[in-house]
Amino acid sequence: MDRKYVRVMFRIRLHVDDVAILYRIKEFLGVGKVVIEKDSALFVITNAGDLINVLFPILDQYKLLTTKYLDYLDFAKVVKKLVTNKSSVFTGEDLTWLKICIKNRNSGRDVIDFSNEGVRPNTPVTLLWLLGFIEGEGTFGFKNLVPYFQIGQHAKNTYVLVAISKFLSSLSSEFKLSTFSEKLSLKENSTLNKRTNVLVISYSNIDSLHDILAHCLIQFPFQTRKGIDFYYWCIVLYMHKFGYIYLTRRRRQIFL
Repeated sequence: MDRKYVRVMFRIRLHVDDVAILYRIKEFLGVGKVVIEKDSALFVITNAGDLINVLFPILDQYKLLTTKYLDYLDFAKVVKKLVTNKSSVFTGEDLTWLKICIKNRNSGRDVIDFSNEGVRPNTPVTLLWLLGFIEGEGTFGFKNLVPYFQIGQHAKNTYVLVAISKFLSSLSSEFKLSTFSEKLSLKENSTLNKRTNVLVISYSNIDSLHDILAHCLIQFPFQTRKGIDFYYWCIVLYMHKFGYIYLTRRRRQIFL
């Protein structure tokens, strides 16, 4: 907002190393532009008509599962109002309404209520949705050379992590390659950072990570550099699974 004037913008920001996926999104949608700013790359749509005719139908059909969906609904209302008014100037009651919509976005949202918005917080997670979510929110990490996997979200999106947890638990019966355990399942830990109010679910059991998660995800193509992290993570996971981690030469490879 600039006084009574309003401009609308949808954008996706990634590290410049992943600029190729932004060009793919631009090509797929047929609208918008890609901008590079130092270490960041952005895909941007600023035309209200393109937002309404191209982007919104996709987001209406494939609903977001986190509270960002509520942000989208407020954003869409503003864009449609902008088109209806045929002016970027808001006054009177419209200006008051606009300020409320802007204030309620992201961390400014005090009330989280999906009941009247046509979406269920317990919407089932799918494998491809999870892959995309991992690319944005997942971590393939190491602690003392031991691989772990985690996903974090603000506590207001706890229901999404619960749905992900249930989905990952359901994978145990389908992806079971270990010869050492007949009933292998992903073993989960959850922690809440009280300072940031971020809830994290994490998995560190080598057998279950190797036999279930890795063998599940490796079937699908990652679109960002998170895929490179995943493949290196799989190599170290393999070393742990079959004991190569105890060989000095193999341990050195982890640091390369």
